[in-house]
Amino acid sequence: MNTRKSATAADVDNRSRLLHAATDAFAEFGYEGASLRAIADTAGVSFQLIAYYFGSKEELWIATVDFLFERYLETGKGLGFTSSGNLAEQFHNHLRLLLTDMLQRPQLRKIWIQEYLADSPRYHNVIRPKIKLLYETLSLPYFTEVVRLRIVERFTAEEISVLWSSVVQNNVVYPYYVELALGVPAGSPKSVESQVDLAFAILTEKRDAATGEPAAVDVEARAMPPTAAASAPPPSETVVYAWKEREDGSEVARSKQLEIENLHLKQLVGNLSLEKKLLLERLAALEPARRGKRDD
Repeated sequence: MNTRKSATAADVDNRSRLLHAATDAFAEFGYEGASLRAIADTAGVSFQLIAYYFGSKEELWIATVDFLFERYLETGKGLGFTSSGNLAEQFHNHLRLLLTDMLQRPQLRKIWIQEYLADSPRYHNVIRPKIKLLYETLSLPYFTEVVRLRIVERFTAEEISVLWSSVVQNNVVYPYYVELALGVPAGSPKSVESQVDLAFAILTEKRDAATGEPAAVDVEARAMPPTAAASAPPPSETVVYAWKEREDGSEVARSKQLEIENLHLKQLVGNLSLEKKLLLERLAALEPARRGKRDD
């Protein structure tokens, strides 16, 4: 009986070792490039155990993807709101947790991006259904709740999902681009905080009840973290995740203000560029008519 228990524990340990090794191998080298022997060596188990526990390479890949999806679903399912607490701060904490979790475990998105670019049967038969499941059972219900609680007023749950997925995707696929844009190492606490604060500020911007347009925002207040800007302190049961506290000195506030003003300036320049383009196109369209009048 003791031997049986020992064997079962060994099986669980061996499978876990192989799954963790396969996670890194498939994420780094792709399905075709990953070596089963290298996976076994990394796991510190016999090569033959892959066939024993999983069968083929494809079955190991499927088990690895299942493992990664389950871990991500566990994180998402743990997100909830305490109605008596500070809802905005809880939402801010959730965004930070989701981004941090994906940065710490980026293999899932790396694998599905590889399969998407390869347009493989694995993408269509395995990844797509799982992304659909993730969206329908986790992302959409969560963001629907965010809208229902009026934490976000300007966007639909679907729009929030698209925006947030883009933030996460950039950090996993284009970390150097994020680093260039923010001027800090990608994946660092400061990088995460900057992006979470920006996404939070955009999503939670309120509408003016009379005009329906975005309400005027106090830039100094926007520069402050949600905790300081909230009208009432959160009760003790508010969901708060461990994180390095930010310094809220005047230099930080000024830096945040400059970032926001810079964003608004970029939006203004973009609008002016578009208006200039439309004006030039209109002048070009009117030119033949003007020439015809001069000829007459």
